[in-house]
Amino acid sequence: MIDRLRFEHVESIDSTNAELMRRPFGVQPLPPCALLADHQTAGRGRNGRRWLDDCERSLLLSVSIDLHAEDALVLGLPLAVGVVMAELLERHAVSVRLKWPNDLYLDGPDGPVKAGGILVEARQSGAVRRIVIGCGLNLSPSPAITPDTAHQPVGALFAVQGPPPREQLARRLASELVAATEGFARDGLPPFIDRWRSRDLLAGQEVDVIRPDGRRDAGIARGIDEVGALIVEFDGARIEHCMAGDVSVRRRPDAGLPIDSGARVK
Repeated sequence: MIDRLRFEHVESIDSTNAELMRRPFGVQPLPPCALLADHQTAGRGRNGRRWLDDCERSLLLSVSIDLHAEDALVLGLPLAVGVVMAELLERHAVSVRLKWPNDLYLDGPDGPVKAGGILVEARQSGAVRRIVIGCGLNLSPSPAITPDTAHQPVGALFAVQGPPPREQLARRLASELVAATEGFARDGLPPFIDRWRSRDLLAGQEVDVIRPDGRRDAGIARGIDEVGALIVEFDGARIEHCMAGDVSVRRRPDAGLPIDSGARVK
């Protein structure tokens, strides 16, 4: 299917994810499509929050993969996507860490800084389910994307060395995402688990688990389980497996790390 990947590049659009989600379905799964934009007027991250971008310094890419509905698993897919994105960046000498379930971080001088995010959405029509994977990466330092504008510590993946050509990187990433999604549909999360764990930002850190009603429970992150749930230890004894969508997680301010935005994940 990767050989049939269609690649499109536009100057401006409301949202690359939204555009691929609203395109018509076929009776059978359509070939995968990658959409790269220089700028988004309504880019969004988790829970509909605005995603900041700088057309010269950001990579804004969405990839749609149509699968037969019975094969189109989504639970845990953001973790697999994070792994392949991290591995691709590492081939460009950029070492990233993964924050459950769908953020990419760099180690900064004062603690971890966010450098990218992932938004996975799905829509079904008949027997076909479309998975759309949206990726936003901060490639180079930008005056438009700062801790003040982003409301959290942020960094750039290629702050020291210059980034590779943006479209070249996007094409390679799109191919990797299609392959990862097809592999995930076939084999599930197990092939990605150890690769995720080796890059886990939260493991062993004090966190606040934020419930849907706003209640906070302090615990310690203990990695992910076999289906991608975050394992949190409370009170030194009680263990809970937290699923994305049910809770949000923030690193605790007294843990010596900057606070994440803490938006409730989808």
